[in-house]
Parts: sequence; structure tokens; C-alpha cells
Amino acid sequence: MGAMATALDVMVLLFCVERLRWSNPAGAMAGVAVGAAFAFFANRHFAFRDHHPQLVPQAAKFIAATAMAMVVHALFVWCLADKLGIPVVIAKLIADVAVFSVGQLLVLRYLVFPKRGVAVRRRFTV
Repeated sequence: MGAMATALDVMVLLFCVERLRWSNPAGAMAGVAVGAAFAFFANRHFAFRDHHPQLVPQAAKFIAATAMAMVVHALFVWCLADKLGIPVVIAKLIADVAVFSVGQLLVLRYLVFPKRGVAVRRRFTV
């Protein structure tokens, strides 16, 4: 899921920066927004196999977590691409690893798509 979301993310980034002439941070944020929307539904259904009918609370948590990560990600892209002169795609991929790898996966597992019933089973296990 992550590789497909990243590919979509990079395509949107490049389209926004090269065709629409947006700034690198704005293009990175647009890419993350589109990639994140794909990642939410893909992770929900395939990676975490969470078919809980309560979509809106999960989506709200996902949006909040991704929005915070998106701002940090955009700052990384700005520092790397605009200040250090690293090509924008490489800067974006470095920022992806720094922001979305471990941290985002932990947020998804424990806050957005928590395993249901685990706490109940542990409470009754002797």
C-alpha cells in the first residue's frame, strides 16, 4: 500500500511543481493529501483489515494525524529542496522516510485502526 501511495504522491507532486508551477512545499502537501487519501482506504481494507462500519471517526483521526505529519513533511521538503538544493523528488523521498515510515505506521495501528477486542481478551486472560 505504501509503495502505491508513494507513487501516486510523487506523480501529484511533480504535476503540481512542474506543470502548475506551485512551490515545492505546496506540491509536496498536495501529493501527500492525494497519497494519504489512497493510503487511508487501502490500509483500512487491506493492511489492517479493519471493516468496522464507523468510517467517519477513523477518517477524522486519519486526517488529523496526516495533517500534522504533512506540515512537518513540507518543512523537510523545503529545507532539503529549497535551502540545500537537493532535487525535489529526492528531498520528498527523504522526508517520506523521516516522517511517514515508523511514526505514521504507529499512529495508524494504535490510534486510527486499533485492534478491536484485544484489551477485553487480555483483561480476562489469567
